[in-house]
Amino acid sequence: MIVTNDKKGFTLIELLVAMLVMSIGLMAMLDGLTNYIRINMENQMRHEAMRISEATLETLRNSQFSEVTSHAVAITSPETRRIRNFNITYTITWVPTAISANSVAVQVAVTWVFKNITHRHDAASVISTDA
Repeated sequence: MIVTNDKKGFTLIELLVAMLVMSIGLMAMLDGLTNYIRINMENQMRHEAMRISEATLETLRNSQFSEVTSHAVAITSPETRRIRNFNITYTITWVPTAISANSVAVQVAVTWVFKNITHRHDAASVISTDA
C-alpha cells in the first residue's frame, strides 16, 4: 500500500494570513483615499475663498476712492457657495488703512467654517487716486 500526500492548495491558516495581509493593505489604501478627498475639499474651499477675496478687491478698486476710504462700499456678506454637495458660508470683512492722502491699503479677510474648524484667507491691495 502506497500512501501519497500530494494534496494541492492552501491550508486554512495560510488563507487566513493572506486575508489578514490583504485587509491591512486595503485599510491603508482607504485611509489614503479619505485623506485625499479631505485635502481636495479643503483646496476647493480655499480656492473659492481666493476668488471671493479677489472679486471683493476688484469691486473696491472700481468704487469711488472716497467711498473706499470711508468704508461706504457695500460688500455682500455672508456669501454661500456650493462645493461638492456642501453649502459653505463665507464671511467677508475688509478694512481700509490710509497710507497717504491719495492712497489706501485695503485688507480683505474671507473666513469659513468646515467641520468645526475656522479657515481664513487674506488678500490685500493698495488703491490710489489721482486727485
